[in-house]
Amino acid sequence: MNNFFDYFELVLATTPEQKRDVYKIRYQVYCEELAYEDKSQFKQPLERDCFDGHSHHFLIRHRRTGLAAGTARCVLPFDEFGHKQSLPSELFCSKALDENIITALGLRRGDYSEVSRIAIRAEFRRRITLDHQVYLDHQAYEFTQDELKSFSHIAICLYFALAAYFHLRSDIPALLAMMEPRLMKHLNRAGIYFQPAGILMDYHGIRQPFILYKEDLISNIKPLFKPFFDTVYQLMANELSIGEPLALEIA
Repeated sequence: MNNFFDYFELVLATTPEQKRDVYKIRYQVYCEELAYEDKSQFKQPLERDCFDGHSHHFLIRHRRTGLAAGTARCVLPFDEFGHKQSLPSELFCSKALDENIITALGLRRGDYSEVSRIAIRAEFRRRITLDHQVYLDHQAYEFTQDELKSFSHIAICLYFALAAYFHLRSDIPALLAMMEPRLMKHLNRAGIYFQPAGILMDYHGIRQPFILYKEDLISNIKPLFKPFFDTVYQLMANELSIGEPLALEIA
């Protein structure tokens, strides 16, 4: 993990080019690969929805080739003017949420953001051919053994970015996520402990709402992952010091 950032960069996607890469990855994963979304609904191979206008997007890009590898977003409960906005779980998974659990944490509507649209290009997830080649956009790219080993850390980097961003914000005390329970075990190994916030439901697979309270975050990161998290945290602090504009829509 220590050399991950020798090969990849992590940014808040704010420019039109960065946003286009975010939407392109999502189209490839959610429309073409998983068929969760109907690709005929999009005029371009860019997957967008009504939540993007009040979200912050994270992008991981391979440094040497410039290839966009993965993305995730944090959907805010309000827009830049402070007006309350819907979260994905509230529209699509409300029957799974347990309001009693959320209330017991002292949280109200608008106190939590939501993890959403985590996507990693399939070529950065699958086993690589023996000649270390990856085929992206009909072109072959050759990667070193060390670069290939770093592929497995893309997902945890995205979750660390979401966690760090969330911790750095003073106005959001909790983070909600609709996840497969098995993913929670993966996050637990790194020391990120969401707690159940509702029941299982079938929404693009069996998923369950989980919530993470800000005070429970940093102290639980496992020692093995702490240097990696600290680096991500500093990167997010640097990004936010520049400013945090909401998503810029593109044509």
